[in-house]
Amino acid sequence: MKVPSTEKKGNILFRGVTTFLGTSLISCGIAWMRFSGMGTDPFVTMNIGISESIGMDFGTIQMLANIAVLLVMLWFRPKLIHLGTLLGIFFVGYFSDFLLGMLQNLPDTLTMRMLGLLLGLIACCFGVAVYMTADMGLAPYDALGIILLEKLPLRLTYREIRIMTDLSCVAVGFILGAQIGIGTIITAFFTGPLINYFKKKVEPFLTFAQFQKTAS
Repeated sequence: MKVPSTEKKGNILFRGVTTFLGTSLISCGIAWMRFSGMGTDPFVTMNIGISESIGMDFGTIQMLANIAVLLVMLWFRPKLIHLGTLLGIFFVGYFSDFLLGMLQNLPDTLTMRMLGLLLGLIACCFGVAVYMTADMGLAPYDALGIILLEKLPLRLTYREIRIMTDLSCVAVGFILGAQIGIGTIITAFFTGPLINYFKKKVEPFLTFAQFQKTAS
């Protein structure tokens, strides 16, 4: 029996829910890392610095910074834009602010802060692996490295370009007063390997679940 439209809708619905779950986990991870006070990933570090220097809430700054990169995506690689892109712009920052407000009620001890750093790193990396597996667009900052790789007249790898953009973000954040700590260093070295590890774990499950949902 031929039911292509139903199959397609089921496929998109599952991927959409998976994308939302992944970006929600990223928000949780950012909130935990901000709670730890030990540093966050480079892009968030830059936006925290801007937020603190001009007195605007982090969620709004995160959104505006992503919109700025979105304009670059619209010009050079509009096909990279999908649900994951929009959630990364309009949802992640504000949800992170909301969750951070809830975490402020926890004891401010070194043990709790270290736990927050660990949970934040795991949640962020697992969330990225989930949303990337859904394959419904890239967050603006993730897409920026791809665009620069294609457009810069330099023989650089994506990893080298990502290091350049990460260092630039950290420098801006540091100049503007953002907390640069062990968390910033850890994310620089362990985020990539952890994302790859989690991606290998979730891809078979999510692919199977998506197939089962479509077949039903």
